[in-house]
Amino acid sequence: MTKPNIFLINLDSCKDRLKESAAQFDKFSLSFERISAVKGAELSTDALDTSYCKLKNAEQYFRPLTLGEIGCYLSHIKALEKMVELELPYAFIFEDDFQLHHDLTQIDQLIASLPFDWDMIKLFQSQKNKRNPIASFPLDKSLSLFMQNKVPAGTVAQLVSLMGAKKILSKSIPFGRPIDIDYQHFWEKELNVFVMSPCPVSHGEKFASTIGRAHSVAGAKRYFWRKQLLQIDKFIKNKFYRGLVLKRYQQHF
Repeated sequence: MTKPNIFLINLDSCKDRLKESAAQFDKFSLSFERISAVKGAELSTDALDTSYCKLKNAEQYFRPLTLGEIGCYLSHIKALEKMVELELPYAFIFEDDFQLHHDLTQIDQLIASLPFDWDMIKLFQSQKNKRNPIASFPLDKSLSLFMQNKVPAGTVAQLVSLMGAKKILSKSIPFGRPIDIDYQHFWEKELNVFVMSPCPVSHGEKFASTIGRAHSVAGAKRYFWRKQLLQIDKFIKNKFYRGLVLKRYQQHF
């Protein structure tokens, strides 16, 4: 039996997060490879200018990204690059604040036998902002893959296929949005994204965020109308392209 390929994104300074993540994997006797996360605050000006495009940000998002968000995006890029370098057919990519509720070895076996191609399978979604399924594919008696009306935000845990990793890498740098919001715009990278249900992973909520996405009330008011306009545009495009994906997979879902 082959073991799942698991990457854990973790800042060098966050030893407590690494210890807790290892304990979660140990519950199911799972091994993992640590990816040293990128700390946005330590990036050089050249590195920032190469990876993060202020012009693109102004067009695509309602506010500038924090250094933590930039580092988060680049950390996921590192994990995907490692996956492509090793030519893995697919891999589990985790951030370091999660609770694991299901044996990934079993999930790995179920995914290996899927009768259709896929690029990303989300293993987590916030229960506070849960998306509605529009189609489903049973994996076994307890797990299913959902096609949802909108790709859930967050990048706590996901499966990414080799083809999906290559698509993301070919169209990510430079970027202007947080990585999870980029994934919600799946049509830009031609990603086929599904959600596993019930989610085998939940957010750990044990540690304070290392990304730093919080903004003041004054800042929220400043960006309000810009955010609304972008959300309307995303809603229209999401509905159109989600319909195309549903049509493409209708023989399975």
